[in-house]
Amino acid sequence: MAIKIFKNMKSFGFPADAATYHIMIDCCSILGCYRSACALVSMMLRDGFYPLTVTYTILIKILLEDDDIEEALNLLDQASSERNELDTLLFNTILEKACEKEVIEVVEFVVEWMHQEKVQPDPATCHFVFSAYANSGFHSTAMEALQALSMRMICEEDGSFPEKAEFEDDFIFAEDLEAESRIVQLFKDSEENLAVALLNLRWCAVLGFPISWSPNQSPWARRLSSREGEKGAAGKFFKYSLPIHI
Repeated sequence: MAIKIFKNMKSFGFPADAATYHIMIDCCSILGCYRSACALVSMMLRDGFYPLTVTYTILIKILLEDDDIEEALNLLDQASSERNELDTLLFNTILEKACEKEVIEVVEFVVEWMHQEKVQPDPATCHFVFSAYANSGFHSTAMEALQALSMRMICEEDGSFPEKAEFEDDFIFAEDLEAESRIVQLFKDSEENLAVALLNLRWCAVLGFPISWSPNQSPWARRLSSREGEKGAAGKFFKYSLPIHI
């Protein structure tokens, strides 16, 4: 029905706007038709609308339905090179598939890319990264990554933690019976990311893992940062033979 309406719009000369094109590209994701999605992108360009982050997210979603992680990473690189403001949803789209396929190298590659782009993780990011490691049997690494990502969720843009003492005393290391209730209250106050981060950190503490307030200095974070040069290089994940040229 959406395709029929779109064709009628075009035949009667009604101009499509960016929202219309994104709706139609999303229809292609439901149908799993990447070729049609690319054709719509070409029409967008002819009408003067340039692909945005949401456009790339949909295109990447279609590619991942066919398990084409490499081309998805190529599109992510293209979106970045065109100075689109990359967001958490875009990165999570790839992380979800990498987690499903247990491709640890891609998970680490994308997580570090997020960090370099200063895109904060969210609960879904933590879930995908933790599950990828845990499902592959790397349980200690899973906990270390969970702690670092949880810290990044609650830090300020400059990486500082202004309420460190309060977090430790009232939430993470608190021994009273109301500690979890105080964290749940954060959900009720619409502070979901903070609540999930504190629950994760409290879980790490309960299991005996030391809590570090310098997440970028953890061995896991340092190992990932040492691989930063892979992004954009002609290497393992990029062929630069993109299916569309924008």
